[in-house]
Amino acid sequence: MRQFSPVKDFIFESLRLHKLKSLFVLAFCLLLFLTGVIVACKTGTNNPDNIFGYALKEGSFQIITSSFFTRVLSSLLIMLLLFVFSLNKFLFPLGLILLAYRSYLLGLNICFMILLFGFSGAILSVFIILPCHLVCLALLSLFYILALRTRQDYCNFGGYRFAKQRLCIGLGFFIAIFVVSVVESILLAILSVNVILVI
Repeated sequence: MRQFSPVKDFIFESLRLHKLKSLFVLAFCLLLFLTGVIVACKTGTNNPDNIFGYALKEGSFQIITSSFFTRVLSSLLIMLLLFVFSLNKFLFPLGLILLAYRSYLLGLNICFMILLFGFSGAILSVFIILPCHLVCLALLSLFYILALRTRQDYCNFGGYRFAKQRLCIGLGFFIAIFVVSVVESILLAILSVNVILVI
């Protein structure tokens, strides 16, 4: 456990260093999540074309499998954009908007799942989809804060060590998001059919 303490200290120190930006990210994400829920409730079931690629109907396993790769590639693209936005302090609002929009889609699609599929959609949303996507959103937000910290360290001190640090942070967070996506897809593949059969 002791070997992870430098990483833990680095994360908490980065959050303290960028406390205001962390609060902005949290507040905007929460606000846009609630906005997505409200928009979905007002829209109802009218033309919800994309609900995370999940559909509780025939062929759902293929949809879950294809949506897994879509989510992983989407997360990778978002990480790359967040990294680019972290390179200049004036680009911080763009990263904030990107994370907030992701949060908006989460609230929107979760609400559509419940509206369209009722009890089964609520079970899958509350116990599988929402927790997994919240973890991924938290990982992306933390990655952005740490990327901002490494940029500041690089500007202050320079050197090869911080460039290597950026690579390690990016790779670590991508692996974590990949693992969460794998777990989510496995749970959906196992439980989605069972939930429908029970109902």
